[in-house]
Amino acid sequence: MGVIQGLTEFLPISSSGHLVLAQHLMGVETPGILLEVTLHMGTMFAILIYYYDEIKQLIQSAIK
Repeated sequence: MGVIQGLTEFLPISSSGHLVLAQHLMGVETPGILLEVTLHMGTMFAILIYYYDEIKQLIQSAIK
């Protein structure tokens, strides 16, 4: 599920929809909202880590 989330998060189509479709096609029981929230948080942390320097510069320039 994490791979599907990572590959489809930035498409202009809902990544949650892709997760539901993948669960249906793979015959996986719906794990609930906790998995979706966890996957989205993983995506958020990946973005924050990747753009850490840029975010840091933006915050520092906003404070000055």
